[in-house]
Amino acid sequence: MVIGELAQTAAAGNSDVGLDEVGHLLASRLVELVSDRKAKPLTAGLRDRRRAVEAALWIDANSHHRIDLDDAAEQAGLSSFHFLRLFSAVLGVTPHQYLVRSRLRHAARRLVDDDSPVTDIAYDVGFGDLSNFVRSFHRAAGASPLKFRQASRGDRKIFQERLALQ
Repeated sequence: MVIGELAQTAAAGNSDVGLDEVGHLLASRLVELVSDRKAKPLTAGLRDRRRAVEAALWIDANSHHRIDLDDAAEQAGLSSFHFLRLFSAVLGVTPHQYLVRSRLRHAARRLVDDDSPVTDIAYDVGFGDLSNFVRSFHRAAGASPLKFRQASRGDRKIFQERLALQ
């Protein structure tokens, strides 16, 4: 995907990549083009791997708050640019992708464990709007939050409906 398209999909909420991450990717690509050389793949040492894992744990613990790339980078004691490269190299996903997945994991647990309305859960775990939550959850779980909750409570009708459609 071209970086411009990536930025548009991120702005529209159709991507797991955050706008700040797109900015860093764009800057990195421009440096490559101007200097006529490719960026070397990042190889993380033990200390850097630990920083990335500790940052991931911090993101998990604080995912219900507003977190941006600068917040996570500061927590790891790195520049935003270096943190993005390091985190992606160590964990295989960008910090924003990890944050969204963390929020979705927390939401899935809440959907199974309590009877709070889906809207409350979406906002409590850190999503800014319900439609983005439902779309992201459906993409990740293969079912809407409500259908996921029903299935977790033994309502197998959801699976029968899905099989009938295939």
